[in-house]
Amino acid sequence: MKKSQIRCIVGNAIVWLSSVLILGFFALNLIEGGVANSIYTGITNLATATGPNIALYIVANAFYILTLILTIAMFIESTLGLFGGIFDIRSLNMTVAIRALSIIIMLSSLISLILMIVYVATLGIAGITVGAGPITVFLISIMAVIGAFVAQTRRIYKK
Repeated sequence: MKKSQIRCIVGNAIVWLSSVLILGFFALNLIEGGVANSIYTGITNLATATGPNIALYIVANAFYILTLILTIAMFIESTLGLFGGIFDIRSLNMTVAIRALSIIIMLSSLISLILMIVYVATLGIAGITVGAGPITVFLISIMAVIGAFVAQTRRIYKK
């Protein structure tokens, strides 16, 4: 096995794992009796939200929806890249697209986290927090960026 092939497998495996974890944190909130202030609850109750600075809440949840859609695309591309690395197929190397997607996902989750923190802070109600879900999604998106830059691109793929 070549060094470039090993880097491709390791990098795509990290990206695949992080995309599964991000999707898992979205799906974990679907469990009945879960956290009331979860990302899923915020997205499903978006139409009934009221209060001051509601635009922050709506935009934050729109960025979470964008994060979810792009994470599904990153999962598919990392799966293809992983098969390309295992079977040494250069045409299945999706590293450049995965790098772009992982950076966009990280920025999207950061923007939504900041907007959610500002929204909760402007409510002025003691005891309300953002919760661990948005913070965890942002931290795992950083892991996806690291994994995307571990994988080797097609240009430097040695034969």
